[in-house]
Amino acid sequence: MDTLAGQVAIVTGAAQGIGRAIAERLVDDGCVVAVTDRQESVLDVAAEIGATGFVGDVADAAHVRSVVDGTVAAHGSIDVLINNAGEVKKSGPADDWADAEADFDRLFDSNTKGAFLFGRAVAPIMADATRGSLGGNIVNISTDHVKPCPDCDRHHGHGAMDIYNAAKWALNGFTFDWAKSLAKHRVRVNNICMGATDTEMIRNYFRGDPDPEYVAKWMTPAQIAQIVSELLAEGRDGRTANSIGLYAGYDCVMPPPE
Repeated sequence: MDTLAGQVAIVTGAAQGIGRAIAERLVDDGCVVAVTDRQESVLDVAAEIGATGFVGDVADAAHVRSVVDGTVAAHGSIDVLINNAGEVKKSGPADDWADAEADFDRLFDSNTKGAFLFGRAVAPIMADATRGSLGGNIVNISTDHVKPCPDCDRHHGHGAMDIYNAAKWALNGFTFDWAKSLAKHRVRVNNICMGATDTEMIRNYFRGDPDPEYVAKWMTPAQIAQIVSELLAEGRDGRTANSIGLYAGYDCVMPPPE
């Protein structure tokens, strides 16, 4: 297993929840970390954990370039990208027509376009021949909606979340294609497909009042951050093009490589 000490990492959507937990863990692992979020509180998070903070929308190409170029200017390169930014909203095929396009743009921007832009920006850096065999890691934070637990009694999807689900399925396309395209440069690309995790986002989805019995099964952001740390620590010869399933109500442990 490779050490993470000294590796330069970018974590998106890091003002709270899973993004913040991953950023904190990477700092603890010895990484040099840059965090970004459209919430200005990400600057407070950066100050608290010893990271560099940027404020902006991941779907804004100019913001993405400022984060990536600023990080390279300060630290020389980028070794790790955690595409965590995203949001969830109920939607379905019978929704009001007037809202449909705005919901589509909002959810694809945050869940898919941002990951696309950051991936496009960092891939040439990670694949730069001057880095030798250093390689790199891109981790896309996805959902168990695209990889249900093996014994779940539902098919792929969820119901009442068609745009969110489509955006995460689209993320699969980038993950698996990038993994194949970048393998010769020893850049690994993987999905974390986790179920319900106790964050502000999911509590807001349930209007702040989820079923306590359901909440008791939720994972914690720190558990997801642990899995991300283990994935990165596998090193240059670790798994790639994997969708790592983590499920509420199950032990939150790293599964074997696919």
